[in-house]
Amino acid sequence: MAKKIRANAFNTGVAAEYFILSQLYRMGIEAYISQGNKKAIDIRIIQEDGRAIFLDVKAVRGYSSLVVNNVIPKENHYIVFVIYNDNFEAIEFFPEIYIVPSKELKKITNNYKKEKRVLKGNLQKNSYKNNWNFLFGL
Repeated sequence: MAKKIRANAFNTGVAAEYFILSQLYRMGIEAYISQGNKKAIDIRIIQEDGRAIFLDVKAVRGYSSLVVNNVIPKENHYIVFVIYNDNFEAIEFFPEIYIVPSKELKKITNNYKKEKRVLKGNLQKNSYKNNWNFLFGL
């Protein structure tokens, strides 16, 4: 058994980005991950016609809200929320995935102190869960 890694946001984010990248490849989608910690786009998808789709992956280990302070709504830009529900270390567990067009983000965002946050309840009220249709019309 591997040594348990201390919980931190960087590890959670990287794991979520590669999880989403894996899901895309399983669907036969050509996608590329951006490297670095201070990037606006986490994954770029190139469609057959050459157009690009951009994904910003936001992840949380528990059952919590997700910070979206740095998101700027744009065309062909989506936020992919990955929620591990306190099962991050359980590799047999698949997290909940919510795909939200960035232009719809404002309607599900709450302000908490000086942060913009999306609550899991707001994601569940809409048709965002596992909705890859937003990206590709699958």
